[in-house]
Parts: sequence; C-alpha cells; structure tokens
Amino acid sequence: MERIDVNPTHIYDGFKLRRGKPFPFGATLIPGGVNFSIFSSHAKSCSLVLFKKHQSEPLAEIPFPEEFRIGNVFCMVVFDLDYEEIEYGYRMDGPFDPKAGHWFDKSKILLDPYAKIIGGRDVWGVTPDWSDIYHHRARIAFDDFDWESERPLEIPPEDLIIYEMHVRSFTRHPSSGVKHPGTFAAIREKIPYLKELVITNIF
Repeated sequence: MERIDVNPTHIYDGFKLRRGKPFPFGATLIPGGVNFSIFSSHAKSCSLVLFKKHQSEPLAEIPFPEEFRIGNVFCMVVFDLDYEEIEYGYRMDGPFDPKAGHWFDKSKILLDPYAKIIGGRDVWGVTPDWSDIYHHRARIAFDDFDWESERPLEIPPEDLIIYEMHVRSFTRHPSSGVKHPGTFAAIREKIPYLKELVITNIF
C-alpha cells in the first residue's frame, strides 16, 4: 500500500509541503523530507526561515499555514531539502509585553530550542559580525555514522562513571601535555588518563 504521508499537499514559493507531526519537537528527517515542529503557547503565527550554510541572507521564509498548527505546535514537512547544506530558524509573531514575559519581535530570527546541532560563529575567538541577522544557526542532524563491527558496551546504568567536559577547555592549558591542545585529538591522547580514573563515559 502506498504511503500518503510522503506526498505534498501544499506548495509555497516552489517548496513542497504538508502538515507535519507535532512530535518530536525540532527538525527530524523523514522519508522524502524534514519534519519541523516548534511549540509556542503565545505565538500568533510562525515562519520557517531557511538558509544555505554560511549564507547571510535567507534562502526562503515559509509561513506555517493555519491548518499546519495543532494546538500550540506549528508543524510542517518540507520535501526535497538538501538537508546537509541547510540551516534554519523561526520568526514568530505574538504579544510584546515584557512585564508579562512576552518578547515577541517578528524582525528577529529565533534559534530552534530543540536543535540537535548548532552552527554559526564557527571560528573560536573571532569577533562576531554584529550585522549578521542570525548568529547561531540550527542545523539538521542525521545519523549516518558507520559503527562497522563495534558493539555497545552494555554497561549497567548503576556502573557508569560519567565525566562531562568541554572539549577545548579540557586540554587547552599547557599542563595537559598534549600534542594538539583544545581538540578532539587531544582528548584521544588523554584516554589512558581517563581510564586510570575509572571513567566509563565522557560527554
């Protein structure tokens, strides 16, 4: 039987669309497209803003049709996106009443709070370009890592010893004694040290 959820029902500015699924929130790859879902209990309207990676001006702004709103969730599938080369954000319109906690400003592009990958300002320590209309940009995550013959360690949760770190800060100082300070390669050099501490996982 042919799936109907892979067929667009709307076209906007050349982009093929259909009403999306409210869950999960964020941007999720589905057959043929990307499901965008964002929650706001006070927004009156929402637009999806698409950029090509590293481009300063939007590729497109696609308003969510009213029928693509389910309760307080705006959800839409955009078909045939080159998702590896896309960054996205949202514009929302709603009340501006700071005393009530509402700061809606349709001129601003908002970062997806559910984004799994955030780009923009990719070079550490470089002064930001304050003329950039969208500094930190949501990107679409895709799981294509080939684990080959590796298997999960299956360590029981009660036996996990988790060390949370910031990649750069962990090895940036000369006292770390690594060849490539502040990098993932440096963390690899520190694995024997972490094993001495009986660390089972790092994040």
